[in-house]
Amino acid sequence: MLSKNLLMKIKFRNLISNSTILSLPGLISIIISLIAIPIHLNIAGPENYGNYLIFHFILMISLNLNFGIGKSTAISINNFPKYKKIITFKSIFYTFNISIILILIALITIILSILFFKNLEIFNHFAINIIIGSIITIFFFTFEGIFQGWKKFKYLSIFNLFFNSISFSLPSIILAFFEDLRLNDLIFLSIIIKFAAVISMFLIIISSGLIKKSENKILYHNLTKNGKWISLNGLLNQLYDLLDKYLIKFFLGPIALASYSIPQQITGKLSIFSKSFSAYLLPNLSDKKGNYHDFNFSLNFFILLIPIIILLLIPIYPNILRLWLGKSYTDEILALTKIFSLIAIYSCTSHILITKFEADKKLNNNLKIETSLMPFFLFCLYFIILNGYSLTIVSILVLFKELILLFVRFYYFRNQIQKIKKYYLFSLIYLLILWFSFFNDYLFYSSLITLIIISLKNEFK
Repeated sequence: MLSKNLLMKIKFRNLISNSTILSLPGLISIIISLIAIPIHLNIAGPENYGNYLIFHFILMISLNLNFGIGKSTAISINNFPKYKKIITFKSIFYTFNISIILILIALITIILSILFFKNLEIFNHFAINIIIGSIITIFFFTFEGIFQGWKKFKYLSIFNLFFNSISFSLPSIILAFFEDLRLNDLIFLSIIIKFAAVISMFLIIISSGLIKKSENKILYHNLTKNGKWISLNGLLNQLYDLLDKYLIKFFLGPIALASYSIPQQITGKLSIFSKSFSAYLLPNLSDKKGNYHDFNFSLNFFILLIPIIILLLIPIYPNILRLWLGKSYTDEILALTKIFSLIAIYSCTSHILITKFEADKKLNNNLKIETSLMPFFLFCLYFIILNGYSLTIVSILVLFKELILLFVRFYYFRNQIQKIKKYYLFSLIYLLILWFSFFNDYLFYSSLITLIIISLKNEFK
């Protein structure tokens, strides 16, 4: 029998190695994005780029049409490992049925538009691409859950790179060689890459013998119990994540959306790491409840280590952004990048906490937390944008929203989090240091150095 300490070390190594594997393609995606964004802005313009973003934001919403099948599959496979081939088959079967229903709805809408409106203007290239892209996205999230459940992290990381990053950035890079490509052409190229990734995932599932046909209803029962909460939670998260962008697009236009989204995209790449940790944690927390070592280590990583690294980079943000964006650089983009850096830190920590909700099948509690805050956030967001406040004010609102959600989630897991008081304190300190970075360099540097000394002192106690 292996000792408890040895088992903990093995689990720790597995967490680090698998999370690293899952993160590596994400690091590649950062490089690709750094190349793609300036090319798209300088060749096609910020308006084209803003509309390109809108298409991909809509596709993000379509993941709710997966109805939690992907997440439930990953959890069910580890709850019932003897039936994992059957669960895999059922997940694909349910997803296929959903796609058929969507196609039928689209066909009925076409027929009705011919009968009553005598034209098909509603079904332009953009709308058709949305329908096709949505079906592809639904299958991707199911296959992602299958790979996650079977702990095939190498495959998962590679296909995440192609589906989420390369499909988004490569069309922008191609603009450097074919400057006359239109918006619909770029969207079509993106869909082709996504489709190739999904087909490849399906072929691997089949060739690896991961499915077994059966009428067993294990996955159905899990979906009945947890699927609605996964779907509602996903929808609510997207309302939080996307509503600010839609309102900016509607009231301020695609150029403002591009300025707002560029720093958000880059700092949001930090979620590559949190999602990698979550992809490892979900099946393992589902497999053996009560093991909080990996859970607490992940929280330490994202709320104590990563923030110091990010804050150390803030002084060189202006040089990096000027070099990267060239003539598209503005002081507003710098301010937004600073604020979104801290938003990303809070958001990544929340990813780990939400994964615990998912593994425990208690997403309904996370839903209650987010629903309680939603009316206040929406009212403030609408008021700020409608009255023409700056994008910086919008980002500050998002920052405080993320901080409040993080604190409430901390409180929910207070009995399972080892350093909860320290997490509360450091989260507030980061907010103060960020504020210093705008108004007083001396206070910024002194407070940051003090924070580093305190962190090192605690680490080596």
